[in-house]
Amino acid sequence: MSGAMSTALSALVSYQKALATTSHNVANVNTEGYSRQVTNFGTRVVSANTAVSIGSGVQVSSVKRAYDQYAVEQVRTYTSGFARAQTYATMSAQAETVISDSTSGVEAAMSRFFDAIQDVATDPSSTSARRVLINEGGALVSRLQDIDAQLQQLSSDVDARLRASVGEINGLATRIADLNKQIASSGSNADFPANDLLDSRDQAILELNKLVKVSTVTQADGAVNIFIGSGQSLVLGANAQSLSVSASRYDPTQAEITLPDGGVITSFIEGGSLGGLLDFRDEILAPARGQLGLLTYALGSEMNRLQAQGLDLSGNPGQDFFTLPGPTVQTSAGNQGSAALTAEIGDIAKLTGGDYVAVADGAGGYTLMTQPGGKAVNPADVGLTLTLSGSAAAGDSFLIRPTADVTAGWSMNLTQASEIAAAANDGSFGVGDNRNALAMVALEDKALLFGGRTSLASQIKGMVSDIATSVRSAETAGTAQATLLAQAEARQQSVSGVNLDEEAANLMKYQQAYSAAAQVAATANALFQTMLDAFRR
Repeated sequence: MSGAMSTALSALVSYQKALATTSHNVANVNTEGYSRQVTNFGTRVVSANTAVSIGSGVQVSSVKRAYDQYAVEQVRTYTSGFARAQTYATMSAQAETVISDSTSGVEAAMSRFFDAIQDVATDPSSTSARRVLINEGGALVSRLQDIDAQLQQLSSDVDARLRASVGEINGLATRIADLNKQIASSGSNADFPANDLLDSRDQAILELNKLVKVSTVTQADGAVNIFIGSGQSLVLGANAQSLSVSASRYDPTQAEITLPDGGVITSFIEGGSLGGLLDFRDEILAPARGQLGLLTYALGSEMNRLQAQGLDLSGNPGQDFFTLPGPTVQTSAGNQGSAALTAEIGDIAKLTGGDYVAVADGAGGYTLMTQPGGKAVNPADVGLTLTLSGSAAAGDSFLIRPTADVTAGWSMNLTQASEIAAAANDGSFGVGDNRNALAMVALEDKALLFGGRTSLASQIKGMVSDIATSVRSAETAGTAQATLLAQAEARQQSVSGVNLDEEAANLMKYQQAYSAAAQVAATANALFQTMLDAFRR
């Protein structure tokens, strides 16, 4: 009878735990990141001292999460990919709006300017046509500067979001490290793990993947190490490492992601919204400013050249139409020497619109490399003439931006309608001479850029087309990543998600088992009482 009672009590205790687990599942049906928990039963071991092998009841052998590590990893991977694609597409669309606007974009502004030149060529003696060209020239300067300013504002927005994202990453890293500590010290084991703590940590890792792609390695004590980039540690056991946003050694206006020891890991960041921001900055934003500056410089320098070879309305050689700045050179803050580097543009046809870094060798020379990319190039091959003066230490570096800052710094030089050099300077001057104006009109379709293969008009269309293509590609990638993420989440939820119908069935099953065990206990108790009553007689 004591055996029957003990067996019944083991069932009551076990099914009470099972009911508690089921109740916990139902309560967390809408909890993000919660994994359904499963109660597993095992037969209690029969006493070795009994002559007859009689069962001694049931016990809860484990309470584990319904969990598929591969499915979880897939969700993390596609979460990171989707966040990157979504951020990249959103930011690229903003840049596309700035550059491609049909009424205020680059193409529209340039079209109005060349229409005004055509009007002067049609009637070079018309003061009103000349005045319109002066006005349209000023409007073109202002419009391209406004576009460049909007691109710079996007750059500032990227930097602000980088700082916010790094703050979130550091917060999640600290949270994961704290959860590692709790899990390691919880005293849990393989059969009874700290399920809710594990879920909380998995959710934090998923949130981290929305910001940046990470990899994980589980330790023997249950703690998880987190790595980013090419293996830089973010969390090691109960210790979290904080990332920082610092000014680039080459360009103080550009933010870089750094480790506590100062190491720059920007180029190693992949995935997540952080990766999307960095990719947008490097692949769309910086090239857009460089190409806009290239367009500005080519137009301005060619207009100035034609002005110089023509005659204005008074018969005098033309003055510069525009004022153009030269390449920007920034000295790295960490330079040890006192050298200075100057840069001049030599051949427009060889300009690429990209930036470069010159690194001194300490012996009076330097190596010029693309930035980003680090590919060594010859200055003359990219349209530049560089002069290094003073004493440079080995490793001293200089950032050269041939065209990126041109648009922000150019201005209209001509102020009077009579200053437009519409006539040719060949000794036969006349106020009706439009030959030089016609040469200005032809600039729009003259192949000036990229080895004489691309005209100003083609450069504009190429800028618009390239960014539109990037946006469409990013949107397509985002759609694909969203589909893959939805499929991965469905697979993961099919394993770990709470199904209320299933839990209701379990409740009924465990309730019936509990009631039956209670009946066994009651029967055993009644038999025991009968026996006691018999002995009292």
